[in-house]
Amino acid sequence: MNLTEPVLDKKQFLEISGVSNTTFNNWCLRGHIPLKELGCVKVSFTRYKYTFLAAVHCVLLSHHRGNDRKTYLRLLKNFTLGIATDGFFSQDATVAIQNGGKGPDCGIFDTYGDALHHGGNRFIYVGAGQLLNKASDLFEKMLKEQNIKIDGRY
Repeated sequence: MNLTEPVLDKKQFLEISGVSNTTFNNWCLRGHIPLKELGCVKVSFTRYKYTFLAAVHCVLLSHHRGNDRKTYLRLLKNFTLGIATDGFFSQDATVAIQNGGKGPDCGIFDTYGDALHHGGNRFIYVGAGQLLNKASDLFEKMLKEQNIKIDGRY
């Protein structure tokens, strides 16, 4: 399971992450998405190859809908960069964001129970470990499909 291997073009990346092109470009210009650190590679002057980890980063970033997201951006960047370097993550990792996804208070916890204990009912909870598991399953499925296509041609 190598979520930092660049295999997605922009269309596939945006479909998986569920983010619009303008929102994604805005986040990149503001520096909210560390593309190079997450394994994305520049193919030409205007094209990139994206990773599944960058897609998960965008999905997690889209859950914070408020204006005060400095703390959330820092925590999310540390979380995804830790996965990029180590390759390990908690299967039950949960992200908690205050005030229904609009507040400045947030955290990343090992389990949903820990997040619920610290957060309460005014927080939203996102299963980051589940998203990473789905991304790794999609990555393996994509590799199998590419091998079948390559074997079918030759």
